Amino acid sequence: MTRSRPRWRSLRKVLGRTPATRLFAVEALSTLPLSVTTLLVTTPGHTRVPEWVQLSGLGVLLAMIGATVHTWRLTLPRGLMPSAHRTASPGCATRRLREQAATERRLRWLLLLYPAVLAALMPVPATWVGFWFALSLLSTLGGILSIGFLLRTRLSADGGAAGRIRGPR
Repeated sequence: MTRSRPRWRSLRKVLGRTPATRLFAVEALSTLPLSVTTLLVTTPGHTRVPEWVQLSGLGVLLAMIGATVHTWRLTLPRGLMPSAHRTASPGCATRRLREQAATERRLRWLLLLYPAVLAALMPVPATWVGFWFALSLLSTLGGILSIGFLLRTRLSADGGAAGRIRGPR
């Protein structure tokens, strides 16, 4: 009988894979509390969005721009790192190259989108409560989806173990 490991260890292993994975996790996990808190004060019954909501959103956005630049600087020179296992499967290098390309593409998009979002949101007045509510709702959904995608990366690809998090073999 095999003893199953606690899920938090598997989650810790997922989040500790690469700097980009940690960035995506921090992005998702910091978006959720901020957007849920913002949803409470941006419901259509309010007349204005409080300034602390706008300032906290601006602070998180600026922090994420800095973290993305830092992660980009860590990820770009690493390139395709050699496998940690001596007996790597034949397609391992190709899969890792695809993962590296996808990570770099996502970081490039974030580096383009974060400043654009910052420039677009600066002139939006606090009286547009409906806009802020929709933005908060979309942020919440995006954070949930991002966490789901992060956890899905560790799900087993074979049909027999689908839905279980793989442990070391």
